[in-house]
Amino acid sequence: MTKVIHQLPLQTVLVTSFVTQIIITVGIVGYLSIKNSEKIVTEMINNLSEEIGNQVIQNLDSYLTLPQQINQDNLRLVKSNFLTFNNLDKWENHLWRQIQDFPDIAFIAVVNPKGEYRAGERLENNQFTINIVSPKNNFTFESFNTNKLGEKTTLFQSLPDKDIRKQVWYQQAINTGKSTWSDLHISYLEPLLLISNLQPVDVDNNGIFDGFLNATIKLDHISKFLKDLQISPSSQIFIVNNEGELIANSTGEIPFNFSEKTLTLAKNSNDSLTRFITESLSLKITNLQEIKNNKKFIFTLDNENYFTQVIRYQDYLGLDWFVVVVIPQSDFMASINANTKHTILLSLLGVLISIIIGYLISRWLAKPIQELATASYDFSQGNLQTRVKIQGVKELTNLSMTFNYMADELLTSLNSLEKINNELENRVLERTQQLTEAKDKAEVANHAKSTFLANMSHELRTPLNAILGFAQLMMRSQTLPPQDREKISIINRSGEYLLTLINNILDLAKIEAGKTSFNPHNFDLYRLLDELEDFLRLNAEQKALQLIFERHPDTPQYIYTDSVKLRQVLINLLSNALKFTKEGGVSVFVTPENSSLFTKETMEDNSDKINLIFEVSDTGAGIEAKDLQELFKAFHQTDTGKNSQEGTGLGLVISRKFITLMGGDITVNSEVGVGTTFIFNIIAQKVDSLSIEKESIVSRVIGLQPHDNKYRILVVDDKEVNCQLLNSLLTPIGFEVKEAYNGQQAVKIWKEWQPHLIFMDMRMPVMDGYEATQIIKSEIKGNATAVIALTASVLEEEKVICLSAGCDDFLRKPFRQEAIFNAIEKHLGVEYIYEEDSSSPMVKNNKILTSESLKIMPETWLEEMYQATLILDEEKVMSLITEISENHKHIADSLQELVNNFQLEEIAKLINNEK
Repeated sequence: MTKVIHQLPLQTVLVTSFVTQIIITVGIVGYLSIKNSEKIVTEMINNLSEEIGNQVIQNLDSYLTLPQQINQDNLRLVKSNFLTFNNLDKWENHLWRQIQDFPDIAFIAVVNPKGEYRAGERLENNQFTINIVSPKNNFTFESFNTNKLGEKTTLFQSLPDKDIRKQVWYQQAINTGKSTWSDLHISYLEPLLLISNLQPVDVDNNGIFDGFLNATIKLDHISKFLKDLQISPSSQIFIVNNEGELIANSTGEIPFNFSEKTLTLAKNSNDSLTRFITESLSLKITNLQEIKNNKKFIFTLDNENYFTQVIRYQDYLGLDWFVVVVIPQSDFMASINANTKHTILLSLLGVLISIIIGYLISRWLAKPIQELATASYDFSQGNLQTRVKIQGVKELTNLSMTFNYMADELLTSLNSLEKINNELENRVLERTQQLTEAKDKAEVANHAKSTFLANMSHELRTPLNAILGFAQLMMRSQTLPPQDREKISIINRSGEYLLTLINNILDLAKIEAGKTSFNPHNFDLYRLLDELEDFLRLNAEQKALQLIFERHPDTPQYIYTDSVKLRQVLINLLSNALKFTKEGGVSVFVTPENSSLFTKETMEDNSDKINLIFEVSDTGAGIEAKDLQELFKAFHQTDTGKNSQEGTGLGLVISRKFITLMGGDITVNSEVGVGTTFIFNIIAQKVDSLSIEKESIVSRVIGLQPHDNKYRILVVDDKEVNCQLLNSLLTPIGFEVKEAYNGQQAVKIWKEWQPHLIFMDMRMPVMDGYEATQIIKSEIKGNATAVIALTASVLEEEKVICLSAGCDDFLRKPFRQEAIFNAIEKHLGVEYIYEEDSSSPMVKNNKILTSESLKIMPETWLEEMYQATLILDEEKVMSLITEISENHKHIADSLQELVNNFQLEEIAKLINNEK
């Protein structure tokens, strides 16, 4: 982007800057104008919505008052004894005349406790009927046509079993005991939605109702009123009750099903906008009762805003309805949209004029500059006689004069520099050749080093595979004598120690090559610290040192980072501390920090991120100031380290790189004779305990489940001892095993024997494992055989190469038995029989071995032991330990532990102190 900007011509820059200012100004003004218009429209819609809502509420008040007035008029007639509930026949003519005075009333009725019922009803065709229900005719509902005098003529309709006392509105009147509204109901005779005002009558005030008055009003008038309200072309009003049932609407939709006598829910309306608004309200409000008076919303459908106001309508008789007014914004935005188009057109016209003016000005300014540029180019091409003459703009005129002066000076200087340039060219060519030769040598050396490390690792890991493998295999034996088992254990630990040294050298090589990777995962920090404390406790006790692990209460237990590298760093630092501390102790303190102590790293603004500070202190010999500067260099050892003749000088180098990968840094403070403190930090992430995988207990595999099939396994390796190792491991378990010593033999045996799984070495003569795997996997039946690469290579890219060649899995030598069994279980689904752990738990020797403890041993024994430790005769030392009686078993166990940990010098020190 910067390169493109630097190449823009002056005309473009001037025109762009001029036009940009115009566009920004016009854009801001236009934007503010549109937003202000939208604000005005919003306020107008809200005001209109409130006004319409008030009109609807006023109409409802006026309309619903009518049936109440009718019932009050009839109540006065009853109380004046003009009409009574004992003789309902007198009511017929009265009700017939009364219904004619109120066009919006569906019927006016009276009923007594006997179930006698009279009503005057107006039908939609303005036909008047008298309705009768009496016990005498088995409570049959009979509707009679009437003449001009209000006398019954012919039977209009008859409905059996209509005892009014069983009707819902009758029960409501009894239960309420005062004037109230009925539930919404649908007429028996025609499709009309009705609501009744009910008036219980107790003439004598004795608590016994003499009868009930009923004035029922049609609700279609409300829908007509809503439809006649002029709001906007697409606006809508509808009324619902608490249950969300439609009462009235402005769309003309009939809000009920006449044949089924059921009301229509608003969410099931035939009108899509009514359904959308109802569903949107249900998402915003779980219960309409939450609305106290009114509430406003804005809902969006098909990129169209709908301003919605919900008004709660209640009266003193318990009526509780909700009026919903919906007004689309687009009905009022037409003029604003037109003005917006005009504004855009005017803005484009202004921009066009600005471009023209800017172009003319820039052309006037750019022409002399272009002349100067052309002259400069000609000058650069060797035309040293080029000169310019510019008039007009004062600054450009001065620039042209300066250019001419510079040209004269350069012409003089170039002549003198040409000679010097020729001399420099010769020197540069000579130096370039030397650098090229040095670079080629460095690349060859680096390649040779990488090749050497890879070959060295491969050659060392191959015999180590046999050493560790057969040692583990012999330890599986139940008949091995304890003394021999201990010797095998020493072989195994020695091999593991040698493997650790090889890995340290490879880690250093990876660090130098920049190939060290960061592999974070979730783990239990508390458990890691506790395991380290248990691991190092014996070393500390043997030297009578205190080992203290402390953590701040706010330290998180479960974190996300690379636990392997964190463990390695802590082991390196603590091992050094214990090694160089003669008295006192070693401590580890872990604390979280909200901000980093190291300015190199900064915390992200994330509550899950945490900066953990680790402080490792000892009371050892300390480090001299001259050594502190070189402390983190490869193979460098302090004077104290050299005197101890232990270590490789790689631990701190690797530790610092690992800490850097984990987002932190390390510092050291030391005082000779007082002690040393290493402080390092890492950036981790707090995680939940549920994300930590539980470690399974590894039990020794002793066989296959009886119901398992016979599994055939082919072992391919050019080293016969490696084949023997796997054969000896797998055959006793119940697997059928065959061996091949190169890829060609492997392919032949595979075709004839069809093994279920192949352990394939990748580097072999005749045909290597890559080619053999590709041949096997190229055939259809080869997909049924799992191929697991088993190689001594440590290169990370080796795994990718093996998998791309067709291998199903990848294992490195030396391997652990559990890895072999787990790989077979993973790819073949075998079920093992595990050894039951019947041995009693071992009791750890907690007694500290001191010089005082050895006084019980004979002088000759002490002298022989001392001489054996000086010449590192481990076999002689083990023989002397067996001479210790059972009464002093704790001394034998402590000496055995020192031998197992290669600490013969500690035994010599204890004996020397006793002397």
